[in-house]
Amino acid sequence: MRILPRWSGLQGALLSLLFASTASAVEPLRLYGDEVYYSIERKGKPIGDYRLSFEENETGGFSVDVSMQLQLRVLGLFNYDFSYRAEEHWQGPDRLLAMTVSIDDDGDRRALRFERRADGLYRLGDDSSATRLGDRLLTSNHWHPQLVQQAQLLNTLTGDVSRLDVQLEAEEQLQVGARQVTALRYRLGGDLDDTLSWYDLQGRWLGMEFSARDGSRIRVRLQPHTELAQREKP
Repeated sequence: MRILPRWSGLQGALLSLLFASTASAVEPLRLYGDEVYYSIERKGKPIGDYRLSFEENETGGFSVDVSMQLQLRVLGLFNYDFSYRAEEHWQGPDRLLAMTVSIDDDGDRRALRFERRADGLYRLGDDSSATRLGDRLLTSNHWHPQLVQQAQLLNTLTGDVSRLDVQLEAEEQLQVGARQVTALRYRLGGDLDDTLSWYDLQGRWLGMEFSARDGSRIRVRLQPHTELAQREKP
């Protein structure tokens, strides 16, 4: 593992240019294919799965379908179930048009809706109210290669805007199935300070790690049988 400086000096500048050129023409289906799957682990044991599905539309935009399922069984004392579904609709790589989110947090169900209006992106309330959140916001579903360049993002679990202070921490070799992938590890910082996220050199998301409510670490890992794992370049 090689520790990298904080986006300073020649190395940081070169990496910044790499991601800028990648993200300037984001084509999700070229990066990921139609679908990509991730496993979710706690203390090294599988507890769920995470899926991304991409589809182009007739107007040149695209949609992203995101689903996550978690099931925890702790010493036979209690069960915990969590399910999440999001549908994103994009006009371009940095222009989110609309999104719906459905969450079932162990029986606590809630839904979030977002839509673009003339002056930006809004969160819609059940009482027909609308709260302006910003304009060029990316989502916390992590697939977008430009996320590591943002100072804020749309938090799809809370419906609010979360502050980021992204730091590039290291270059690592991740084992993905039978091969190793060069990955850049980022700490998202800010409101998501304990969240680490990994991307390959093409900007494709390889997984993340964050703290659960009980303090244990949850790890999301690319599943080796998916199309992403077999491609060296987009």
